[in-house]
Amino acid sequence: MLLLVYVSSAVKPFSTSELADLLVKAREKNTRLGISGMLLYQDGNFMQVIEGEETAVRKLYATISQDVRHRGTIVLLEEQITKRQFGDCSMGFRNLTDKAVQELPGFSPFMNKPLMADHYRHDPTGCLRLLALFRDNQ
Repeated sequence: MLLLVYVSSAVKPFSTSELADLLVKAREKNTRLGISGMLLYQDGNFMQVIEGEETAVRKLYATISQDVRHRGTIVLLEEQITKRQFGDCSMGFRNLTDKAVQELPGFSPFMNKPLMADHYRHDPTGCLRLLALFRDNQ
């Protein structure tokens, strides 16, 4: 199996209803493809982890990277795994600008950094710790 984490920037900020629509479609598709993962959104930036059978993950990422709603897609982490880390999530989601999210145990000012590649390039596994925090507090 393959785990892949990427970041990207929305072409325009997503409204709450646009995010909800994106999630409905992503969850349906991911369930069909056997993909699990987590999506974080903050101020027009995305960080997403997808995991599953390697062929399915690579094919899904190829589709995602061509989506015209975002740009600047950068893979932060790509690794072979033997066990899913986000297996209970067809597509978990957190909007990091939500005040309720900021009250979660373990939330820190570190998470107020933009979800951009430069912040995680020196420590790509840091993105997994961030995603796991939200997985564990769903």
